Order: sequence, then structure tokens, then C-alpha cells
Amino acid sequence: MDSSNFAPPCRQLTPPFHQIPASCSTVDVRVIDTNTYLYLKPGAFYEPAIPSDGPRVPSYCFLLSHGDRHLVFDLGVRIDWQNYAPQIGRRISARQRHQWVDNRSSDIEAIVWSHNHFDHTGDPSRPDGTVLDSDAVGREIREINFDNTGLRIGRLAAFDYFGDGSFYLLDAPGHTAGHMCALARTTAYPPSFVFMGADACHHPGVLRPSQYLPLPRPLPRGDPVGCGGCPGDLLMQLASWKSPNEPFYHLARGQFFPDYAEAIDTVAKIQELDAAGNVVVLLAHDNSLEEHLPLFPQLLNDWLVQGLRDTTIWSFCKEIGHDQWV
Repeated sequence: MDSSNFAPPCRQLTPPFHQIPASCSTVDVRVIDTNTYLYLKPGAFYEPAIPSDGPRVPSYCFLLSHGDRHLVFDLGVRIDWQNYAPQIGRRISARQRHQWVDNRSSDIEAIVWSHNHFDHTGDPSRPDGTVLDSDAVGREIREINFDNTGLRIGRLAAFDYFGDGSFYLLDAPGHTAGHMCALARTTAYPPSFVFMGADACHHPGVLRPSQYLPLPRPLPRGDPVGCGGCPGDLLMQLASWKSPNEPFYHLARGQFFPDYAEAIDTVAKIQELDAAGNVVVLLAHDNSLEEHLPLFPQLLNDWLVQGLRDTTIWSFCKEIGHDQWV
């Protein structure tokens, strides 16, 4: 292997210290697989484009429980997706398996949309509704205003939903105006958190590697990347990727990130939290998580003890390994 293609060793930077307010309150987190796949057009969401028809990705949403209070963060794609406009329906494939959530709709006090795109708004009045004005009839609609909260998680403006530090909504614009992420405290001692990244980006390779989380060479054994235990050496040879502390991909300019500067800034803020060992970042369409995520009705709260972050943080390298080794 020609070592002349390798970038010199990089210095890992310590991420800025971001104190998340202490709290002994937590929420139960369950990941719901919405049982649809989307096809992401190559080059539309991140670059460089992988030569293919586009990755087939899941759409995750989350059930948050705080005692006897329950809310859902995002809804995914509506079940009767065939009733979308044809140009949207073509992006979706259905699976025969269904994952039913036992909570009655009357038990859910709120649905939080990270943003208003079809693959996150679902169909609150299924089976025959769409995201129309009529869906809001009889419902209290609240827009989250971050201007006066005076609260930040990292560098992201935050809204404390339950008022006790267990669950925060985060201002993360760029993909759309008003796009939100969320942070759930899953354990109090030691503190651990699930970061719900929604569509801040559509591939973990936009976040990683970073100056705070460089790619190890070799990767820790046991990471199921399918690259012989040393993907860092191989990835160094990618013509479009030169440094182990720079992300493999960057956000694509265009319609899916209309405020590109805001989107880039949001990604940079998430990277700082992504480097924290007690935070696991889950993007809504991360297909590298599929074999590893405990799904509803299982709880995600013990992810730190179970080593979920260590198992998945570089698992997306498997995709790059299959498609881009040179």
C-alpha cells in the first residue's frame, strides 16, 4: 500500500466545553421504525455523490415518555404513502412488516415536527388525511420560539419542553426555516443523552470525521465496517478526502438546504456535541444504524452501558468501503 497517499497524522482538538444543565430527570426514549424507505438522489443532499441510484434509507421517529406524559418527535411518512403526489411517492418504497405502537393516540399529548417535510409530518388524522389545514382542526398548534429562552445546549438555542432538563428542543435551521433537533436525557448518573438530528444532515459522514473526532487508524476491532479492521488507511486514498479530521462528505448546495450558511453552522454545532462520549447522535435517515438500534417497544435508555455509540459511530464506513475503495 502506497503510504504517499496518506495524510499526515492530525491533532485532535478538544471540543469547546458545553455544560448541559444538570438534572436528575430523564425521559424514556423509544425509536420507532416507520417501515418505509426513501431513496436519496445522489448529490442532492451531500457531496461528493456516490455513483448509484441513491442510498435506500429508513425514516426514524421517537416516542418520548415522561411518567404518564408522552410525545412523539416526528411522524415519518404517512402509512398510505401512495396518496402522496407522484413525484413524492416515487421516492418511497413500502415494506411488508409493520411496527405498531400500542400507545393510544389519546395518550400522546403532543406531536413535535422537526420540520414540515412529508417524510416527518406523517398523517396525524390517518387513514384519510394529509398535511392540510383540516388536520389542525381541534388541535392546539404551537410554534416553538427560541428567542427568549436564554437557554443553550452546546451552541444550539434550546427549549426545555418539560421544564426539568429531561428533554430539549433545539433550534437547528438550514434544511428548512425553523428546523429543530432534540436532546433527551436518558440517564442521570452518569448523565447520558440521545441527540435526535432529524434532517440537519442526511448521512453521518457529513458529521464525521471531524477536528474533534478524527478517524482512528485502524478502527477499533469489533466495529462492523467490513474493511479488514483498517479502513482509515484505505480511506486515505479517496481522491475526494484528504484528512482524517475532515468529514467524508459535505452538505450539497441546492433546494434541500436553502439557507446553506445556516445549515453549515448547524452541522458544526452538532459536531461539537457528537464528540462527547455521553451523547449518541441519531439522524432520521441513517441507514448504518439499522442492524444496531433497539426498536420500539425496547427502550434506548441504556445505550451507554450497551456500547451503542462505540458500535455505530464508524459503522457507516462499511457503505463507503463497498462503494468507494480505490
